[in-house]
Amino acid sequence: MVSLDGLLAGWIVLNELLGALKERDVFIPDLTYADLRNSKMSIEYLRSFESEIKSGDQCDADTQIQIEMELKIQRLRDTLMIWAEKTEGVEYRNSWETRFDAAIRGEIEQYEPEHQVHISDIPRERDVGFFRIKLPEDIPVEIVSEIAEDCMVNISLDGKRHLQVSGKRECVRNAMKKLGQLFYGESKLQ
Repeated sequence: MVSLDGLLAGWIVLNELLGALKERDVFIPDLTYADLRNSKMSIEYLRSFESEIKSGDQCDADTQIQIEMELKIQRLRDTLMIWAEKTEGVEYRNSWETRFDAAIRGEIEQYEPEHQVHISDIPRERDVGFFRIKLPEDIPVEIVSEIAEDCMVNISLDGKRHLQVSGKRECVRNAMKKLGQLFYGESKLQ
């Protein structure tokens, strides 16, 4: 299994490739953008539980999410590499594949993930989940409050647009899915 830092570093390379393809006027479907954003949110969620995952206290759902993220990142990689080859040729694709492979193995400092920011006022008891995301500008806080109430989680704004979500792990997972669908649409990449 690829490390969570490796997955995030690989995600960063794919995000850069997506930007490079967009600059070359390659049509990128909205679903690809949504899948890339949803992947990042899920990877960040898993990274928030990294110490529990390493200690073996992780639950099966977290393991399943990590496996799904690995597969999704691999599918995104395959799709973007095909587009890169069609646009600029085999050498261009190979250069991006080399960068991606080195990033997921943690061999390139440029792609080392940032250290996690402290999440304030979140309880650290067992079976309590949490994540922190930056709210898109066009999402009203009231809608997020309704989702939090429906999912039975606690929310708070940290700064201007950073949302902290905490509660029982299952409730937090449910809230993460609903927020991902609200912000980015449903994932259609299989």
